[in-house]
Amino acid sequence: MHNIINRSLAYKTFSALLLISAVTLSGCDNKDKNPPPPPEKPITEKSVVFNDPGKLLIPFSFKKTMEQIAATSGGISTTSESMLQSMIDSFAENSFIHPVSGKSIEVTSRPLESKLNPKDLLDPKSPDGMIPVGLFNRFDLAPADGSNCGEYRIVYAKNSSNFDDRLLMIFEARVPNPNPNEGLVGCAPITDFWAKRSNDIDAAQTVSELEKFYYQGIPGVKPVVNAKNYGMPLGQLRVNLFKTPEPGKIPWSLREFLVGFDQHGQANFKPEPVDDSPVSALFRAIMELPPGFDEADQNDFRQSFLGQSLCNLVNPDRIDAKASPSDIINGISAGYDPRFNDFESISQGNVDDLAHNTDVKLLEQVQNRLAALTDLSGVSSVQLINRAGTMTCGGCHDFSAGKELGNGATWPGKTLSFVHIDENGKLSPLLTDFFIPKRVQIAQHFKEKRESFHQTKAACPGVTSDSTEAATPKVKQARGLDVYEQVDNVRSQVEKSFKLLQNRQRNLRS
Repeated sequence: MHNIINRSLAYKTFSALLLISAVTLSGCDNKDKNPPPPPEKPITEKSVVFNDPGKLLIPFSFKKTMEQIAATSGGISTTSESMLQSMIDSFAENSFIHPVSGKSIEVTSRPLESKLNPKDLLDPKSPDGMIPVGLFNRFDLAPADGSNCGEYRIVYAKNSSNFDDRLLMIFEARVPNPNPNEGLVGCAPITDFWAKRSNDIDAAQTVSELEKFYYQGIPGVKPVVNAKNYGMPLGQLRVNLFKTPEPGKIPWSLREFLVGFDQHGQANFKPEPVDDSPVSALFRAIMELPPGFDEADQNDFRQSFLGQSLCNLVNPDRIDAKASPSDIINGISAGYDPRFNDFESISQGNVDDLAHNTDVKLLEQVQNRLAALTDLSGVSSVQLINRAGTMTCGGCHDFSAGKELGNGATWPGKTLSFVHIDENGKLSPLLTDFFIPKRVQIAQHFKEKRESFHQTKAACPGVTSDSTEAATPKVKQARGLDVYEQVDNVRSQVEKSFKLLQNRQRNLRS
């Protein structure tokens, strides 16, 4: 009996050990067989644009953005209302002094916009309250040398709008490279962050992550919303104006502003010439030149235009004789001499259409220049001027719609009544069919290759160039002035002077 019991205990013990071993081995096998994490999905449009106004309303409120810009501006303490008022006051003016040429440039005064109330703009419940409608990843604007990482935009639209009562603001922050010694690769923390948005489980996660990126910053990258990124010396604020009692006399206008300082050392929004939007009269007969311009100015501009600008406008055709319409639309650029940029770009009608009443002499010069480019065919002088118009704000937003560009390309049809994203977050066909697919392609290419995505630049006869890539056109040369290059020193001096003044006042009180 004792032996039977011992054998029974031994059997049970052995069975238990077998069971433990089986469980242990099974656990090891399961651990070894755990599948690797699923590969990341290809980048989609979710990594280049987010346009759901309802989900952006609170996290990206206009007040929140303005308060952060005011708080980071330096100099004498300012407020969102004060900064906005400086912009509103500019709408009553009928001319501005060009920061490069020193010329007085006429603009159309805006009587209704000049009466806007900053408090209403900051109040999302007001009919004039500005509401976020879209965020845009513009890494495609980063130059080939990686000196910055492109622009990261927030678009706001007036809450209540109709055909003659609209207002949109685009905060276009150009972000410094967090690792400048690495060139374009130094932008990887930013591009990888956006790439991950294609894998977000829902829109709520996307908004939460983007809110951090814009307002708090992400590892290794400072917040996007900072006064320095809106004109000191990078980026800008662009405003689309169409609040008018007389649509025929006061047309849809696009203007540009930079964060700067007034004479008291307080941050403001300073009117700036609109990038790549030259004074349209320079394309017309000399008798149409505005006051302050003469034949020498016209000749200087045309010499520049017939050089690198013209080559930029036909570059995609020259590097690929079989370039598709999409390649052409996405590949053309201008890079107009900033000395001749206007302070407003009119998209309504033909007042700023470069192809309207173009000087016959200029068309002949363009035709001769095109004929000299032996690796180019299929583009006429008129089509070249059409291309020039598409690069201006007014052309891109309206008057270039349907214009022939040569080699089978036509600038896409009408936008959403002068805008590329409307008050409901709807995107224009130009964005959905051409620009956004290209930006997705660039994002995927950079994620996989970590190399420049810029098109090769064909040689431009008569123009000296050290670059072999079609980098971002130098349309921001005006920012190269000392007032922008040394902005940090200026800010420090303003802050130092302000603190000295405060100390003196305290000493007087004591």
